Amino acid sequence: MANTTTLQRTDNRCRRLTMATTRTITNAWKYRHLPNIFYEQMILAEEPVVQERALDTIKRLLVEFFEGRPDVFVSGAFYICYDITDGNRRLQPDCIIAFDVDAEAVRYNLPNYWIWEVGKPPDFVIEIASPSTAANDLGRKRDLYAELGITEYWRFDPTGGDLYGQPLTGERLVGGEYQPYELHKEADGSVRGYSELIGIDFHWDGKEFDVLDPATGETIDKRVAAEQRAATAEARNRELLEEIERLRREQSER
Repeated sequence: MANTTTLQRTDNRCRRLTMATTRTITNAWKYRHLPNIFYEQMILAEEPVVQERALDTIKRLLVEFFEGRPDVFVSGAFYICYDITDGNRRLQPDCIIAFDVDAEAVRYNLPNYWIWEVGKPPDFVIEIASPSTAANDLGRKRDLYAELGITEYWRFDPTGGDLYGQPLTGERLVGGEYQPYELHKEADGSVRGYSELIGIDFHWDGKEFDVLDPATGETIDKRVAAEQRAATAEARNRELLEEIERLRREQSER
């Protein structure tokens, strides 16, 4: 069963990696009259440092994971605008991913994520719990994400569950309603959840959020991985030097 699951996960990941861009997006700044609402800056609430750090980590890891993919748009700085007649009807998620789009055109040709222009809603949203947004993330936003057809909705609570009720939650849209993914709780208290859409594991160890490769269980964080490789190489070098020194001592004692 484990091998079958791994193959299914790998297959999902491969299919996602080979999707092609299907829609051309014109430059809205150049060819359209934009309502004033779209020029407004995002409303950024003052949140505790722990929320800001978690959000920065998640965005960075997801951007790294899809680096070099022109058909995948990842952003934490876009409104989702879903009504062409009313710019005030919009949502401000913490991070979104849209597959099968022209990522560069979305980023540079549109002031926000206009669903009617992109031709589809984002496929993935993750929210980070904060005192000012938690209730909305669990209520109105969740309902609207489902109504818009966003395939996966994840929530991470860096307080350990004080705001969302649990530290990590993943849901997949089934028949117009979100159904929860099964989460794996380890003996050390850490929690891991697998995203079928992306093919990665979200992981919380009780202190830090991470994104893991499900095949190896290792972080996809390039900086951490590089540090780990450097530390491993340094430890190996020390072992070799110690072994050389031991052999020299043995040789001199003969």
